[in-house]
Amino acid sequence: MSILRADSISNRTGTGAPSFPNGAVVTGVVTATSFVGAVTGNVTGNATGLSGTPNITVGTVTGNLTGNVTGNATGLSGTPNITVSAIDSTGISTLTDLRLASVADKITVSSGNSPSLSYNTGGGNVAVVHTATGPITLTVTGIPTTSDFNNRSLNFAVIVKQGATGYACTDLILNGVAFGARAAAGVATDISYPSGTVATGSTSCYDIFNFIGINTTGSASTMTNYNFISIKNGDFRFY
Repeated sequence: MSILRADSISNRTGTGAPSFPNGAVVTGVVTATSFVGAVTGNVTGNATGLSGTPNITVGTVTGNLTGNVTGNATGLSGTPNITVSAIDSTGISTLTDLRLASVADKITVSSGNSPSLSYNTGGGNVAVVHTATGPITLTVTGIPTTSDFNNRSLNFAVIVKQGATGYACTDLILNGVAFGARAAAGVATDISYPSGTVATGSTSCYDIFNFIGINTTGSASTMTNYNFISIKNGDFRFY
C-alpha cells in the first residue's frame, strides 16, 4: 500500500497515539498543539508558546516566534528585530549603534582613602567616598588587555563627600600600574591637569574628580599605552 487516506489515526486499541519506530517523513504541513523532541531542519511559520528549557537546532526559521525561550539561541543571522522587556548580561556586549532612553550608572560606595572598582565584574566606573582621612587613590582591576579592547578610552569618576578637611583623588592604580599627579609632560604614567594645576579638595561639599584615559597607540595590551587627563568639578556645598 503506497497511500493511506484517513481522517484520524490512533493506536491499535484506539486509546492513544500510534508509534512510528522508524520515523516519519512529512513533505506537507504539520499542525500540532504540542511537540516534544528535537527539531532539526527548516521551520516556516509561527512558533508560539515556547517555554521551559527548549533546545532547538534549526536550519532556517521564517515567521514569528512568540512566547518564552529559555536556553541557547545560536546561529542567528540576517537583520533580526528582537524586542525584549529586559536584558541581564554578565558578558561582553559589542554594539555599533547604542541608543538608550534612560541610563543609571553603577556606583561603588566606600569609606576611607582607597576606593576600588572591578571593571570586568560590574563594579561600575564611579566610586563614592565617605569619611576620607587623607589623599585618595582609586584602584581599578580587571581592565581588558585583549585585542578586542583596542582603540578604547577609559572613564572613571570619584565623588568625595568632604568634611572639615578636603582631600583630593589625584592618584590611580590601574591593573597594578600607578598613575600620579606630577603632571610631567611626556611621561605616560603621569596625569595631566588643566594648565598643569593639580586638583585639590574643598571642604564641607561634594567634589567630583574625573579621569579620562586616552589610548595613544590603539593597543590595549598594557596600561602604559594610556595617557590620563583629569578635571575636577567641585565645591558643591552642603549649605
